[in-house]
Amino acid sequence: MVDAQGIELVIPHRGAMRLVDEIREFTDKTAIGVKYVRNDEFWCTGHFPAKSIMPGVLIVEALAQTACFAILNSIGNNGGRVLGYFVSIENAKFTHMVVPGDTLELHIEEVGSKMKLHKFNGTAFVNGKRVACATFSAMLDDNPQI
Repeated sequence: MVDAQGIELVIPHRGAMRLVDEIREFTDKTAIGVKYVRNDEFWCTGHFPAKSIMPGVLIVEALAQTACFAILNSIGNNGGRVLGYFVSIENAKFTHMVVPGDTLELHIEEVGSKMKLHKFNGTAFVNGKRVACATFSAMLDDNPQI
C-alpha cells in the first residue's frame, strides 16, 4: 500500500486537489486507489448545502489521479517532472451518489497507449457497488513549464 505521502512523490496534485488518499494495488497498467470522502471537503458547503454530494467530475478526477499514479510510477517519475492532462472523457456514467463518510474505491486499467497518449477505463465503487465509470485519455507532458 502507498499512503498519501508516497502518492505525492509520484503525482503533482496537492492539497484539496489531491483526490486519492492511498493506492492499495498497482502495476504499470492498473491500479486501485482509495479516496476517503470527508465532510470537510471543499465542495461540501456548495454541492449541496442541505445534502453534500461529491460532484461527478471530481470522481472522474480521482480515477484520473489513480491512473496518473500508475503511469508516472511506471516511468520512474517523481517530483512533478511529468504532468498528465485530460484529452478526452467518454461514456461517463454516475449510478449512485457519493457522500461524506463514503470510501471511494477507484479501479483503473490502461487500455491503450501511443507515444505520450494513454487511454484508461475507470470504475469507482462504494461498498462494492459501482457508483461511476468512465473511459478517459490523458497526454503526458515531460517538459511542463510550471
